Amino acid sequence: MKKFGIITLTLSLLVIGMAMADPGIPKVNEVQGLTTSTTVIAAGNFNAASSVDLTISSIVPITGIPGEDWGDPATSGLATIYQTVYTEDTQNSEVGFLSYDKDLDVSTGNKVSGQYNIQAVKQITYLGVDASSLVTNDYLLLDGAGWPGSAGERLICPFAANAVYGAFCNRVETGSVMNLKVANLNTQMGDRFIMKAADSGVEIFNNVAVGSYATDLPSKGSVSAYIRGSLKEGGRMSDEMDVEGLYETVTFSDTTGISGDISTFSKAMRYTSVIDTSGDHLPKGVGLPD
Repeated sequence: MKKFGIITLTLSLLVIGMAMADPGIPKVNEVQGLTTSTTVIAAGNFNAASSVDLTISSIVPITGIPGEDWGDPATSGLATIYQTVYTEDTQNSEVGFLSYDKDLDVSTGNKVSGQYNIQAVKQITYLGVDASSLVTNDYLLLDGAGWPGSAGERLICPFAANAVYGAFCNRVETGSVMNLKVANLNTQMGDRFIMKAADSGVEIFNNVAVGSYATDLPSKGSVSAYIRGSLKEGGRMSDEMDVEGLYETVTFSDTTGISGDISTFSKAMRYTSVIDTSGDHLPKGVGLPD
């Protein structure tokens, strides 16, 4: 069989440290959990859809954000808010032979490294009949913002007691779009931002893999996967500095796409943000107004 457009891609994107001040947020008194597991093996027409929208805040209720209380650090204290949105939509046109496995776990409890508030894993094989094709889309957003706070109140390390993290406003989104007549694919995505202590760090990841359906039968169609973000960070980690002012901005975007006969497509994307109290502490008086 003649093959063309065969590609092997592996990409890892890591954004970490750089005095980033993403402290995460502790859980509320109630903890909710949602788990779904789906398996379908069939020939026919198929449709599956999932969506999760989770918002959590501290100090100021979400109904007051944005608002006067949120905008005044004197009254908002360590006000922080996070929102995550997850969606998946899979369907085929006409008739095809399908195997679909999907696990979705959602929890509003405190998480540590290796655990996630949203985690979705999906495995699909598909063989379309005539002009039939399978379309599947995955999307995950993590958006967090907050005023300055004491690192000692969010970190386990006792040496962080005198450090202060700045205000922050960070938004990262990742996803994939596939339209395949022949498919053997796997997607894994998740995020973590609700935690008792900030040591584990805020994280969002997305792994996308497409391989051959069988020996000498590659997947056929188009695949695209991406991650992009906009990060804004406050002052340096010192009580002497302006922790409300904007001191750092980062924007990033990465997209990979392929159309044709696909033997291997592999793309791993991960963003993490951890409070780092070893940042640049300027000597007293340096950079301060007279």
